[in-house]
Amino acid sequence: MNPSNPSNLLNPSNLPVWDIIPQRPPMLMVDRLLSYDPAASESELLIRPENIFLSDVLQTAGIVEHIAQTCAARIGYYNKYILHRPIVIGYIGAIRRLDVVRHPSVGEELLTRIEVLGEAFGLTLVHAVVRTRQGELIAEGEMKIALSEA
Repeated sequence: MNPSNPSNLLNPSNLPVWDIIPQRPPMLMVDRLLSYDPAASESELLIRPENIFLSDVLQTAGIVEHIAQTCAARIGYYNKYILHRPIVIGYIGAIRRLDVVRHPSVGEELLTRIEVLGEAFGLTLVHAVVRTRQGELIAEGEMKIALSEA
């Protein structure tokens, strides 16, 4: 995969995720950005035994971090491949109405969709839905991400 190849730019799933987010193992909680759209994006994560948020099952903090990194991947893709700017660091500003239905286990694959509810003054508010590959709801809620200045 060559990120400089223009054919890759339309399909974020062909790009290595470490090109668009600042996190690195063991904190890497997104395997791929599956889709990018200014209003919504999707990512995936396979729960592996070495996941640092694992304690028999993926803990709530891991689900939250996965949602936040899905947001980071969306913003990173936009900055790097559309605006041609550097990747910026984001911080969780607030979590609202997070409902964790259940905690996934090793071997399960999460598909997460974030929909942008609003963006202003370096803040992004998203609605997130986390499901298993089979479509079972894992968690749903809202998150506010604050971006550092580049």
